[in-house]
Amino acid sequence: MTHGTQREAVGGVPAERWREREEEDALFRQLRLTVRQGLETAGTPGHAWEALTQVGAWEFPLPIDMDGLDLGQAVVAMVCEEGGNAMRPVPLTDTLLALDVLSALGPPARDGLEGLLDRVREGMHPVAVPGRLPDPRGAVPPGITWKPDGDHGGIVLDGTGGPFAAGVEPGSLLVLASGPDGPCVALVELPATGVVLRPLTDHGGGAVAGAVFEQARVPAGAVLLQGVAAEQALARVGLRAAVHQASLLAGITAAALTAVVSRIRSRRQFGQALVKHQAPRLRVAGLLARLDAVRWAVGDAAKDLDEGRLTCGEAAGLIALTAETALDVTRDAVHLHGASGLVRDGLVAGCYRRAAWEALRCGRPAHLWDIAAHGT
Repeated sequence: MTHGTQREAVGGVPAERWREREEEDALFRQLRLTVRQGLETAGTPGHAWEALTQVGAWEFPLPIDMDGLDLGQAVVAMVCEEGGNAMRPVPLTDTLLALDVLSALGPPARDGLEGLLDRVREGMHPVAVPGRLPDPRGAVPPGITWKPDGDHGGIVLDGTGGPFAAGVEPGSLLVLASGPDGPCVALVELPATGVVLRPLTDHGGGAVAGAVFEQARVPAGAVLLQGVAAEQALARVGLRAAVHQASLLAGITAAALTAVVSRIRSRRQFGQALVKHQAPRLRVAGLLARLDAVRWAVGDAAKDLDEGRLTCGEAAGLIALTAETALDVTRDAVHLHGASGLVRDGLVAGCYRRAAWEALRCGRPAHLWDIAAHGT
């Protein structure tokens, strides 16, 4: 089985796909099918990025006045789920986060970044976020710090951020840093002096990298937000990042279970297919139930986000639930595969290893459950 397709078949029959939400209208389902087909035929991460560009994924979240389609967060979450299901290590949620930040800037800042937005829409300029995404409260993760650089409005960055998906080379890094005057958001175009991208060991989940900043000077024009303005923007962006990352994790979980269902249907033991034995059958049924619960929760959260009803506590609970489910299900999927589940190039092993770091990008589940419990 390749990571780019979900078609490990028994006797030529395509692998089972999960039923869609019943309330999805015909247009939404057709859009989902278009995104899915584009990603399934992508043979490499680069091809997957091209497929996302061709369906207009980078225009879906942008407002109409920025030549976007403004299709809402439910559609964007669907794209993230299909992206996770395709298991291609591209900076999908990272680029969506960058578009979210850039689209909310005022007209003067927008004008200066118009060329960049055009390159992103054309698929020529992936944007990666080194390290963790902001949590649902908008808190900046540790790892990268900033300080003022003289009197010219620029900053100096130090620290390390990672991991992030690096199947396609990023054109810029959207850096979230903490400093003496609060958080800071900067856009660092690559290559840049003092910034080194370091590939991390690929254990089967796809290309991953980290970024190291050593006295990296960022000019004033590339500093997007600072202080209170950054706090306010990241609080809004953190909610969306949680829903997008939860959708991605749901897709990775679905990819692992697709492999499991195909495995137990094709594997024979004691003269009959493994799926006929009660123990593995009930175990897989339980995993499928957990996946369905997560998909319903993510879909409902995306709708609440569109309608302005999603709270910080709810978003934190969603990403914590999805992260724990992805980790549990992919681990059980490896066990159900037996020794073949440990093969580095196998899909189920790739899902397990990728989920291990994607599940922590919005924070550790224990921390997120604490936010959910207090609602702040």
